[in-house]
Amino acid sequence: MNTLTLRLQVKNDEGALVRILGTTRRRRFDLVSLKADCSPDGSFLEVRMTVQADRPESTLVRHLEKLMDVSQVEVVKPGEGEEGVRAAASTT
Repeated sequence: MNTLTLRLQVKNDEGALVRILGTTRRRRFDLVSLKADCSPDGSFLEVRMTVQADRPESTLVRHLEKLMDVSQVEVVKPGEGEEGVRAAASTT
């Protein structure tokens, strides 16, 4: 089973996290951890999410990028901290 950590920037709108979690579940990724903090101005949530699956990471990343509330998706490299970003996509 592969573990994947994502960092997302999400509009702080009603139901945004529910849509992210629903998409994650429908794509058959199991949630391991989730942390969401408000941006300083309160308009965005900075979400860090770890999931597990035997599926390619691109499956989940591609579908999360399509959500209207998601403005950025980054895949964090295993074993690296906040600086370790392997791929980034911005939909702003």
